[in-house]
Amino acid sequence: VLTPMRLRPATLDDVPALERLIAESARGLSAGFYTTGQVEALVRHVFGVDTQLVRDGTYHVIEDGEGMAACGGWSARRTLYG
Repeated sequence: VLTPMRLRPATLDDVPALERLIAESARGLSAGFYTTGQVEALVRHVFGVDTQLVRDGTYHVIEDGEGMAACGGWSARRTLYG
């Protein structure tokens, strides 16, 4: 049986849970490619929620029956790095 998923815009109240989800994902997907120290540096300094995207309404969450399963966003604004 497939678990129904729901897509919704993220809210600022979601940010702590989103930060945890991103860190867990980064650690899992980086295993075997980076050292633990490198991964922790990325989690601490690179990966994270862009709260401006949340404010813009262009950051979304996918929820399954157990909570947040995925997240991501985009912007039409010019950015410093691309």
